[in-house]
Amino acid sequence: MSERSLSCDTSILLYLGRIGQLDLLPALFEAVFVPNQVVLELDMGRLLRADTVDPRQLTWATLIEVSGEEIENLPPNRLGPGERSVIAYALLHSHCLAGLDDRLARLLAEELGLKVIGVVGILLKSKRANLIPLVRPFLDQLREAGFRLQDDVYREALHLADEGI
Repeated sequence: MSERSLSCDTSILLYLGRIGQLDLLPALFEAVFVPNQVVLELDMGRLLRADTVDPRQLTWATLIEVSGEEIENLPPNRLGPGERSVIAYALLHSHCLAGLDDRLARLLAEELGLKVIGVVGILLKSKRANLIPLVRPFLDQLREAGFRLQDDVYREALHLADEGI
Protein backbone atom coordinates (compact mmCIF):
# COMPACT_ATOMS: atom_id res chain seq x y z
CA MET A 1 0.00 0.00 0.00
CA SER A 2 2.99 2.33 0.35
CA GLU A 3 3.74 4.71 -2.48
CA ARG A 4 6.26 7.41 -1.53
CA SER A 5 8.60 8.28 1.25
CA LEU A 6 7.89 10.75 4.02
CA SER A 7 10.20 13.30 5.60
CA CYS A 8 8.48 13.51 8.96
CA ASP A 9 8.14 16.46 11.35
CA THR A 10 7.60 16.32 15.09
CA SER A 11 3.82 16.86 15.12
CA ILE A 12 3.08 13.82 12.97
CA LEU A 13 5.05 11.45 15.20
CA LEU A 14 3.88 13.13 18.39
CA TYR A 15 0.16 13.11 17.66
CA LEU A 16 -0.07 9.79 15.82
CA GLY A 17 1.79 8.39 18.82
CA ARG A 18 -0.66 9.96 21.26
CA ILE A 19 -3.62 8.40 19.45
CA GLY A 20 -1.92 5.03 18.99
CA GLN A 21 -1.70 5.17 15.20
CA LEU A 22 2.03 5.34 14.44
CA ASP A 23 1.82 2.07 12.52
CA LEU A 24 -0.09 3.87 9.78
CA LEU A 25 3.16 5.47 8.62
CA PRO A 26 5.05 2.32 7.54
CA ALA A 27 1.83 0.97 6.04
CA LEU A 28 1.42 4.06 3.85
CA PHE A 29 4.99 5.01 2.96
CA GLU A 30 7.94 3.12 1.49
CA ALA A 31 10.23 4.84 3.98
CA VAL A 32 9.80 7.29 6.83
CA PHE A 33 12.75 9.65 7.33
CA VAL A 34 13.13 11.47 10.63
CA PRO A 35 15.70 14.27 10.73
CA ASN A 36 17.90 14.43 13.82
CA GLN A 37 16.46 17.88 14.56
CA VAL A 38 13.03 16.23 14.94
CA VAL A 39 14.50 13.53 17.17
CA LEU A 40 15.91 16.27 19.42
CA GLU A 41 12.54 18.06 19.58
CA LEU A 42 10.87 14.81 20.64
CA ASP A 43 13.63 14.21 23.21
CA MET A 44 12.80 17.61 24.74
CA GLY A 45 9.12 16.68 24.68
CA ARG A 46 9.84 13.54 26.70
CA LEU A 47 11.24 15.75 29.47
CA LEU A 48 7.73 17.16 29.86
CA ARG A 49 5.73 14.06 29.01
CA ALA A 50 7.28 10.61 29.30
CA ASP A 51 4.91 9.00 26.77
CA THR A 52 6.28 11.12 23.91
CA VAL A 53 7.45 8.87 21.11
CA ASP A 54 11.15 8.12 20.68
CA PRO A 55 11.88 7.64 16.95
CA ARG A 56 14.96 5.59 17.85
CA GLN A 57 12.56 2.88 19.01
CA LEU A 58 10.65 2.74 15.71
CA THR A 59 12.21 -0.05 13.65
CA TRP A 60 10.67 1.31 10.46
CA ALA A 61 11.91 4.91 10.91
CA THR A 62 15.18 5.96 9.29
CA LEU A 63 16.95 8.67 11.26
CA ILE A 64 18.76 11.10 8.99
CA GLU A 65 21.23 13.94 9.31
CA VAL A 66 20.30 17.18 7.57
CA SER A 67 23.26 19.53 7.50
CA GLY A 68 23.18 23.15 8.55
CA GLU A 69 24.22 24.07 5.02
CA GLU A 70 21.21 22.27 3.53
CA ILE A 71 18.93 24.08 5.96
CA GLU A 72 20.58 27.46 5.33
CA ASN A 73 19.90 27.05 1.60
CA LEU A 74 16.19 27.55 2.32
CA PRO A 75 14.67 30.98 1.81
CA PRO A 76 14.62 33.11 4.98
CA ASN A 77 11.90 31.95 7.35
CA ARG A 78 10.92 31.77 11.01
CA LEU A 79 10.35 28.04 11.17
CA GLY A 80 11.78 25.78 13.83
CA PRO A 81 14.72 23.45 13.19
CA GLY A 82 12.53 20.37 12.78
CA GLU A 83 10.31 21.92 10.14
CA ARG A 84 13.26 23.41 8.30
CA SER A 85 15.10 20.07 8.23
CA VAL A 86 12.01 18.27 6.91
CA ILE A 87 11.67 20.78 4.08
CA ALA A 88 15.40 20.73 3.28
CA TYR A 89 15.47 16.92 3.12
CA ALA A 90 12.33 16.72 0.97
CA LEU A 91 13.79 19.30 -1.44
CA LEU A 92 16.87 17.14 -1.95
CA HIS A 93 14.87 13.90 -2.33
CA SER A 94 12.07 14.26 -4.86
CA HIS A 95 10.46 10.97 -3.78
CA CYS A 96 9.68 12.45 -0.35
CA LEU A 97 6.53 14.11 0.80
CA ALA A 98 7.07 16.81 3.41
CA GLY A 99 5.20 15.72 6.54
CA LEU A 100 4.18 19.02 8.13
CA ASP A 101 1.25 20.42 10.09
CA ASP A 102 2.39 23.97 10.86
CA ARG A 103 0.65 26.38 8.48
CA LEU A 104 3.72 28.54 7.75
CA ALA A 105 5.86 25.44 7.19
CA ARG A 106 3.28 24.01 4.80
CA LEU A 107 3.10 27.29 2.87
CA LEU A 108 6.88 27.49 2.48
CA ALA A 109 7.10 23.85 1.41
CA GLU A 110 4.34 24.32 -1.17
CA GLU A 111 5.97 27.53 -2.46
CA LEU A 112 9.12 25.47 -3.00
CA GLY A 113 7.14 22.93 -5.03
CA LEU A 114 6.94 20.18 -2.41
CA LYS A 115 3.98 17.92 -1.87
CA VAL A 116 2.86 18.19 1.74
CA ILE A 117 0.86 15.93 4.02
CA GLY A 118 -0.07 16.35 7.67
CA VAL A 119 -1.74 14.26 10.34
CA VAL A 120 -5.23 14.82 8.93
CA GLY A 121 -4.07 13.91 5.42
CA ILE A 122 -2.45 10.75 6.76
CA LEU A 123 -5.74 9.75 8.39
CA LEU A 124 -7.65 10.40 5.15
CA LYS A 125 -5.08 8.41 3.17
CA SER A 126 -5.36 5.61 5.73
CA LYS A 127 -9.11 5.41 5.33
CA ARG A 128 -8.79 5.32 1.52
CA ALA A 129 -6.29 2.46 1.95
CA ASN A 130 -8.74 0.63 4.25
CA LEU A 131 -6.29 0.81 7.15
CA ILE A 132 -8.88 2.52 9.36
CA PRO A 133 -12.67 2.32 9.05
CA LEU A 134 -13.45 5.93 10.04
CA VAL A 135 -11.60 9.24 10.31
CA ARG A 136 -13.93 11.00 12.79
CA PRO A 137 -12.92 9.09 15.95
CA PHE A 138 -9.25 9.81 15.28
CA LEU A 139 -9.91 13.49 14.59
CA ASP A 140 -11.72 13.66 17.93
CA GLN A 141 -8.84 11.87 19.66
CA LEU A 142 -6.37 14.32 18.10
CA ARG A 143 -8.32 17.24 19.52
CA GLU A 144 -8.44 15.58 22.93
CA ALA A 145 -4.67 15.05 22.73
CA GLY A 146 -4.11 18.78 22.18
CA PHE A 147 -3.78 18.88 18.38
CA ARG A 148 -5.02 22.22 17.03
CA LEU A 149 -7.67 21.33 14.51
CA GLN A 150 -9.79 24.20 13.29
CA ASP A 151 -13.49 23.55 12.82
CA ASP A 152 -13.38 24.20 9.07
CA VAL A 153 -10.52 21.69 8.63
CA TYR A 154 -12.42 19.17 10.78
CA ARG A 155 -15.56 19.56 8.64
CA GLU A 156 -13.57 19.38 5.38
CA ALA A 157 -11.81 16.21 6.56
CA LEU A 158 -15.17 14.60 7.38
CA HIS A 159 -16.48 15.66 3.97
CA LEU A 160 -13.44 14.21 2.18
CA ALA A 161 -13.78 11.01 4.23
CA ASP A 162 -17.47 10.85 3.20
CA GLU A 163 -18.46 10.79 6.88
CA GLY A 164 -20.85 13.74 6.84
CA ILE A 165 -20.81 16.46 9.49
